[in-house]
Amino acid sequence: MRAPSALIPLRVPGVGKTRLGTVLAPEERAALAVAMLQDVVTAVREGGVTEVVVAAGGHGAAEVADRLGLAVVMDPPGCSGLDAALAAAGTRLGLERDLLVIAADLPRVSGGDVAAVLDGDAEVVVAPTSSGGTGALLRRPAAVIPTAYGPGSAQRHLDLARRAGARTATIDRDGLFHDVDTFTDLAALHEVELGAATAALLPRLLGRQRVAATG
Repeated sequence: MRAPSALIPLRVPGVGKTRLGTVLAPEERAALAVAMLQDVVTAVREGGVTEVVVAAGGHGAAEVADRLGLAVVMDPPGCSGLDAALAAAGTRLGLERDLLVIAADLPRVSGGDVAAVLDGDAEVVVAPTSSGGTGALLRRPAAVIPTAYGPGSAQRHLDLARRAGARTATIDRDGLFHDVDTFTDLAALHEVELGAATAALLPRLLGRQRVAATG
């Protein structure tokens, strides 16, 4: 089976992850975003995907992707919301192709996790996150369903697929289940295996006072 293209939505590093803003400075949040992106890209490639594209929500995001040698599709002017950005990017890439959308903030993801999503013949594969979001979404082809990100998106993607008559699969993998939205999420990473870039950065982000502040 032909490997899909991978599309990674990336907002401007340092601007997002506002729930980390009380403990991490903007430049620290930016460094974390870049490290997690590097680890996701490594996992995607190790999982068998050769074409990796960043859907960039601003010039800062595009510059990061360019420094990492990644192809970039910019959000169109006036684009509002992640689904609109992904729809525009998918149209640019071609909705007839198979497309894996994977989050940029998955520091535990591995090539084995990505390979598990690609395995099998389901037309829509959903890997939920701990909060019910979608860590990874595989569509064969991309036009089979639109995306429906936001709270509870994993179930919405499955519902859309079933209404479209598409074969579905749900993949539960730790590397796709745990994203990073809060400092508690970040502090928990010191106990688990991480991608190399995030692991190298983590000691600088996890000072003793910050870990204590998580309770």
